[in-house]
Amino acid sequence: MSESATTHPTGSLLPWLQLIRLPTVFTVLADVSAAYLLVAGGPVAPLRLLTVLVAGVALYWAGMVLNDVFDVDKDRHERPGRPIPSGAVSLFAAKRAGWILLIIGVLAAAASGYVTAGPADAAGGLPSTWFPAVVAVALASMVVAYDGPLKATPFAPAAMGSCRFLSFMLGASAALPMVDGLPEIPRFVWSIALGFGVYVMGITTLARDEATGGDPTNRRTGFVLMLIGIVMLAFAPGLATAEQQLHLAVRPTGQFVFLIVMIGVPVIVRAARLQLNPTPKAIGLTIRAALLTIIPFAAAFAFLGAGPNAGLAVFALVAPAILLSKKLQVT
Repeated sequence: MSESATTHPTGSLLPWLQLIRLPTVFTVLADVSAAYLLVAGGPVAPLRLLTVLVAGVALYWAGMVLNDVFDVDKDRHERPGRPIPSGAVSLFAAKRAGWILLIIGVLAAAASGYVTAGPADAAGGLPSTWFPAVVAVALASMVVAYDGPLKATPFAPAAMGSCRFLSFMLGASAALPMVDGLPEIPRFVWSIALGFGVYVMGITTLARDEATGGDPTNRRTGFVLMLIGIVMLAFAPGLATAEQQLHLAVRPTGQFVFLIVMIGVPVIVRAARLQLNPTPKAIGLTIRAALLTIIPFAAAFAFLGAGPNAGLAVFALVAPAILLSKKLQVT
C-alpha cells in the first residue's frame, strides 16, 4: 500500500509504532498463547506463558524492524513516508533495535523453558525444556532470511509461512511434555502450526507487488494457498488420538470444523473479489483482514484446548488490533 511523505515531531513514538506494525503484534500474542493453552490445557505456569509471549513479540518486532532496514533503498522510491526513509527513525537506530530485539527474543525463549519448571504433575509447574530455545533460533534465522536474501525470490512466501509456523510452535514448545529428554510433539499440534504457515504463505503471495496492484498469478496462487490453509486448520485437530482428545476441553467434532470455516469465509470472499478488482487499496484491505483473522482462528484453538474462557481471552485481542489498524498501517 503506497504512502505519502509524512512528518513527525522529533522524539515522536508514532514512527516506531508504525515501524513495528503494532496492530499485527496481537496476531502473535494470539497464536503463541493459543498454542500454549492448547498444549498445556490452560494457563498452567503463567510466568512461563508470559516469558514465551515476550519471546514471540520480540522476535516478531525484530522481523518488522529489520524488514524496513533491509528495504530502505526500495522504500525511498516506493514508500517515502515509511519511518526510516522519511527520517522519522534513523537507519542506525532501527538496525540496533532490530538486532537487539532478535537477541532478546532468543534469550527469552530459552529462559521460558526453565521458568516455573518442576515435575510434570506438580501444581503450576511444567518440566524443564530446551525446545523453546531451538524453535526461537530457527525462527530468528528465518526472520533474517526472509527480510534479507529471500524476500526478492520465489521462496519468500514459504519463508514467511515458516515464520508463522514457528511462531505457533514457539508457544507450543514451552508446554510440550518431555520424554527421555526429547519433546513429544503431537501430530495434530504441528499440523495446526502448518495450517497457519500455509495460510500466511497465501497472504504473503497475495501481497507481492501490492503497491502496483499485484500479479494475476500471485493473486490466484495466494487465494488458493489461503483456502488450503483454512481447510488444514479446520481438520488438523481431528488428527488427535483418542487419548489426546481426552486432554482437550472440547472434542474436535464437525462443529469445530464449521467454526473454522465460518471464521475464514469473510476473508476468502474478499480474496475472491480481489481477483476482479486488484487495486492497491483493495489488496491492502484484504491483507489487513486476512492477517487480523489469525486472532479468531487462534481463539478457536485456545477454546479447543482450554475452554471458553481461554478462547474469549484470546479473541478479545481482536478489539485493540482493529482499533489500532485504523490508525497505523498493517502492511
